[in-house]
Amino acid sequence: MTNSLTELTNDELQQPLGPAFRMYFETTARLLDRLEKRLKQQVGLTLSEYNMLLLLSEAPDGKMRMGQLADAIVFSPSRLTYQVKVLTDRGLVNRVKCQDDGRAWEAELTSEGRTMFRRASIIHAKGVKQLFTDVVSEEQLAELHQIFSQVSANLDEVSED
Repeated sequence: MTNSLTELTNDELQQPLGPAFRMYFETTARLLDRLEKRLKQQVGLTLSEYNMLLLLSEAPDGKMRMGQLADAIVFSPSRLTYQVKVLTDRGLVNRVKCQDDGRAWEAELTSEGRTMFRRASIIHAKGVKQLFTDVVSEEQLAELHQIFSQVSANLDEVSED
């Protein structure tokens, strides 16, 4: 028997995650927590802040429109505005008017932000290596990449209802 609202069987409703997703979910939470603790302890950054610096470091001229940056790190516009202010107060990012469109704003990586990103990247890379890539094979990494590419494509196609 299925539930029309969810299109899941009663058995599926009682075990909605399944062992593979549950292992992914719990392990990912633990992994991200450990990586973030290292960044916070050593350079005072959260993973979200690190990700923002990463995206800005990869962007042309170290700048991204605020809306584009919010989409890339999956933040609401208000959360991004707050986070940019925090990083601006620390001298890592500037909020500047977009040259192409005077109504839009961009986040811009400062030279201090680039220096902080380089320091944080070393810490982050060492953590990812020790906690993740050192314990799986090249084949498993390729398989994970393929699996999450499929999941990502599905997320792009399925509506958010």
